[in-house]
Amino acid sequence: MAPARNDNSSDDNDDDDEGEQIRVAFVLDSSVVDRSLEVPTEPIAVPSDIRRKGLSAVINHLLDRRVVQDDEKEKNSDDESGSESDDDDESDKLPSIPFDFLIQQKLLRTGVETAARRYGLSLEEAVSITYFPAQTAPEHQGDSEELPDWISAMTFHKTHLCTGGYDGSIRIHRPSGKQQTLKTVASIHAHEGPIKCLSVASNSSSKDNNNNNSLWIATGSLDQTLTTHKFDSTTNQLTLQTKYINGHSASVGCVDTVCKNNNLLMASGDWDGGLCIWEHSTEEQHDGDNADDDEEPTKKRKKNKKKDQKASAPKSSSSFTQHNPKASWRAHVSQMSGVSWGNDVQSQQSCSSVITGSWDNSIKVWDVERQDCVLTLNGSRVVSCLDTSYHSSGVVATGHPDCTVRLWDVRTSTKNNTGSEGAASVVNDSTLKPSHKGWISDVQWSPTNPYVLASTSYDGTLKIWDIRSSLPLYTVRTFPKEEKGLCLAYGGENGNVIYTGGSDCIVKQYMCSSSSSS
Repeated sequence: MAPARNDNSSDDNDDDDEGEQIRVAFVLDSSVVDRSLEVPTEPIAVPSDIRRKGLSAVINHLLDRRVVQDDEKEKNSDDESGSESDDDDESDKLPSIPFDFLIQQKLLRTGVETAARRYGLSLEEAVSITYFPAQTAPEHQGDSEELPDWISAMTFHKTHLCTGGYDGSIRIHRPSGKQQTLKTVASIHAHEGPIKCLSVASNSSSKDNNNNNSLWIATGSLDQTLTTHKFDSTTNQLTLQTKYINGHSASVGCVDTVCKNNNLLMASGDWDGGLCIWEHSTEEQHDGDNADDDEEPTKKRKKNKKKDQKASAPKSSSSFTQHNPKASWRAHVSQMSGVSWGNDVQSQQSCSSVITGSWDNSIKVWDVERQDCVLTLNGSRVVSCLDTSYHSSGVVATGHPDCTVRLWDVRTSTKNNTGSEGAASVVNDSTLKPSHKGWISDVQWSPTNPYVLASTSYDGTLKIWDIRSSLPLYTVRTFPKEEKGLCLAYGGENGNVIYTGGSDCIVKQYMCSSSSSS
């Protein structure tokens, strides 16, 4: 597996030549938990062209931590005068920490003076620089066993990773052991066509203990069907719960599910631009309808399918209910590619609006009760995937076929003085520069860091972004050449693991965290 590439490495070559200096004042970011990393705030003089790496060495020196100089790696072995005592002094210190720096809430990727002038700061006063431990490069932690077909959708919920495949099967994986190796604990053949979308919800407020240990897994397929399956984590049983009827007449391409007051609330979109809202109790009794007999998986879509294993059939005792949509309407004029109630707590508590994205180049916000579009953001490219921030209601990231990740803000006022629909726009169409070399298939916000998101693409790479910089922090080749990345998910106990799936039929996992707790 290729190591992660630091896309900003060219910015780290500091000019150590003496020259003009600039006064700076360091401030530890308020989000950093470890306040022992604070340094004095009094201004100090540094070279005007110093960059991130040089500033990181300054902070480590002020913290009395070990400072690694580039030229130390190639010291002349004949120059031993005093070197042993110096090395002993350094060995007694705590290890160095790589830091990142902000000027005017933008990551520093140039010299300090260049950045200060760019943002219109006066050089007569000390330039305030905020610092925090830098995020480390994603570290490959291992792979799952090879699955029978492409992995097209995935979500991590609590302690389990749920995946959907082109063979129409749902699989539940659980990390185990020190290396958090993925083990498949349950599987079921859910659809006759490839699964295109998957969402998971749980009901922690249920009075039924069995429901508290259960996950509700909603999946949509190219065969135009939408279902939910229930996974019992105590028995590792996966059973069909609900089939949704009279809603979609085209392939179901996106779905999002939340549990609210013992009710399962779901929004789904199809390739005709149709949007359906569904709602039913998680504690309802089944009507005794027999589930359809399990059938053979669909034909393989890729030449390298070596296994012909079949997902386990549902238990014979399973039964399911059928539900009609609570509401349905034409939301877009073209294929829907994303739908979200919002990942933040505020959005999931209200569930009064839903955000949708489509191949018609637009992002829309819908009032669910009135079935009314309250905001439309028109872009210039097809929206291929969508995700909403866990930390800011209405902040949306989208992926596009032009290899670009775009950011949107739907928190603007949606009505003008006349009561008609208000205008809004993408946050900044050039906020994140094109970096992928293929169709972006999935984008996901970090559940722990409000500025970080990840994207995967048909180019077979995983990219980690900090939205305060226009370039990705790291690029990792997660798939062999000619293979495509199709989906990703943040997971792990601390949300610091990234899972990826694609056309090579293997789930890969990467550890991704900061150098120090923040």
